[in-house]
Amino acid sequence: MTPIAGLIIAMIAGFMAANGRRAASVVLVPWLVVLAYQSWYIASGRAISPPSTVTQFPSTIGYWFVQVIILAPALGIAAQLGASASRRRAVSASVLARRAWVASALCVAAAVVVIVFGFVLFPHQGGTVAAGHHNANGSPPLIGMVGILGSYIGCAALGVSTLVRRRTSKHAESVTPVRAPATVAARH
Repeated sequence: MTPIAGLIIAMIAGFMAANGRRAASVVLVPWLVVLAYQSWYIASGRAISPPSTVTQFPSTIGYWFVQVIILAPALGIAAQLGASASRRRAVSASVLARRAWVASALCVAAAVVVIVFGFVLFPHQGGTVAAGHHNANGSPPLIGMVGILGSYIGCAALGVSTLVRRRTSKHAESVTPVRAPATVAARH
């Protein structure tokens, strides 16, 4: 569930918090809420993955490494969406702070919705089925694969868009002649 949660939370944070760094920071707490719930759920033996995935040391390395791989594009998406929103219009620091708080509240709400839908209402789609036997090969559920793929494609698309926009603005600056500012003596 963390890939889908990361993608949803990143999009909310990126569109709401009109600053790249603030948007990325807004993602962390709600995503960690989903991660904590998912880890507890796996450890309690209710998931397809065996509890040793999160409770025994050698097995946990892969699990936490995958979580970092999942968090990275979510932070990138939020930062790029937030940065593009800040370029569109200038806002004051108080407005940025208020928008970040609203985004945080919405992201926490989204995390709760993901938990309710993914673990409670539709557990079969999320791979969080109270399993009689656990899947030892560690393959993620389909919704997890879709979330990871969507996150990386979204992050790559936004990255390409950012690079194209920067290249276009640098090209426009080099083509447009810059006039020297008028001096005080020249005005009189």
